[in-house]
Amino acid sequence: MISTLDKILRLCNQNAEFDKELRKRLGLASSANALSLDDERIRKIEKYLGLDYSVDSLKSTIDYSFIQMDDVRNQLISDYREMMRFRYGTRYHEIDFDEFCRYALLQAEMLLNYYYDVVNHSDLGAIISHIKTYNTSAKISDDVKTLSSISFNVKLWAFKTEHKMEYSLSTMLDNIRMVRNELSHRSTIKAHFDIEAYQTELRGFGIPLYANGFVNTKILEKDHVVKNIFDTRIAKTEQYKEYKFMLWYIPKPFESIINGIIELSQLVDKTLK
Repeated sequence: MISTLDKILRLCNQNAEFDKELRKRLGLASSANALSLDDERIRKIEKYLGLDYSVDSLKSTIDYSFIQMDDVRNQLISDYREMMRFRYGTRYHEIDFDEFCRYALLQAEMLLNYYYDVVNHSDLGAIISHIKTYNTSAKISDDVKTLSSISFNVKLWAFKTEHKMEYSLSTMLDNIRMVRNELSHRSTIKAHFDIEAYQTELRGFGIPLYANGFVNTKILEKDHVVKNIFDTRIAKTEQYKEYKFMLWYIPKPFESIINGIIELSQLVDKTLK
């Protein structure tokens, strides 16, 4: 909000026409003394500055009202709006699925951090013990000084085990984590993974696929020989994991991610009641 106001004030100082029009619309100057700008010119100025009034005032579709800490709630809402800017390509942003996922993950991680912080009364030792209770293989360094420095994957694994999170939600959260990691590490998985070649390989093993590329488990379960091949030679490989990730990634599932963050928010809210 402050950034937006600064831009408006800067433009007022630099552009007398904009200053007068803004004063007129706010009732600070008479229409007789203000220059009239047509709506199209106003829209062009707004677009140029990236003021993006609609997203700035957009009510979050994710209910964060249960968050008692003001700074956490405000940050979640801010990250939600930034996520939506990458969804719609506003305020100097282009529509960018990867950045959209990054801001979705920021919300997901903050929700988990809030949960562990509240339940364990901000005691880091208790938080670590809590996480390890439900993620027994968690590797948390003795040098960890803050909750936020514990990896998202470690926290997610513990949370989904403790609260029996739906597989579809945990998969989505893991996928946006992978997108974030690819952004951070400049991975080339998406650029070099050949889906068609891998599907040919799967079919060569007799693995049945749906039209969207995912394995048809209903048919697979009926053929014990092929099922054994899938379980022992394919299911746990990194290549198959990358394949499933690409099938999810290519359609750019913006809406399902938003719904997933809504679901996670509701789950955290429920666990804290």
